Amino acid sequence: MTLVVAHPDPGSLNAAVARAAYEAALAAGADVRVHDLYADGFDPRMPAAEVGTTHFADELTARYAQQVLDADAFVIVHPVWFFHVPAVMKGWVDRVMREGVVYRVGSGDRTEGLLRARAALVITTANAPEALEVGVLGDPLGTFWDRIVFGFGGVSDVRRMRFASVKESDPEVRAGWLEEVGRAVEALVASAGP
Repeated sequence: MTLVVAHPDPGSLNAAVARAAYEAALAAGADVRVHDLYADGFDPRMPAAEVGTTHFADELTARYAQQVLDADAFVIVHPVWFFHVPAVMKGWVDRVMREGVVYRVGSGDRTEGLLRARAALVITTANAPEALEVGVLGDPLGTFWDRIVFGFGGVSDVRRMRFASVKESDPEVRAGWLEEVGRAVEALVASAGP
């Protein structure tokens, strides 16, 4: 399993969610590879040497890509910033989950997913109400993760969890969220199979 987290503060709720996911995955018997984009010093900027190629300009990105291809499931953890993913997460998608690496474009509008994984869990934290993000804005994160990133990669089972409002939550509410994460990750690992 590949666990990707994008938050600069190791004391954040996102970091706690990632730890809960990691611990649940290990307890369920998964082999977990962690991409902590801030802690790892991942550079989200696409270098010219990578544009239009399957070449990786640095060892970290090459390692990330290999782990993505080997994964049997994904857990993605990030805050919702300006109703979308943080820039470092978008850079991870641009550099790691790109054409030729996780999908191929065929004739016309056909694509072929190259990922082995068939299941993913996207966990987001937000302050805005879901009615605004989904109802008014048309669910930009659903389109991004479900249809574009994982859809093109061939992952057919994309699950989502959304925790809000973070700024109004208390420790008891957050503890409940972390328990939900543990159960969801256990279910994800079970569905991914051996």
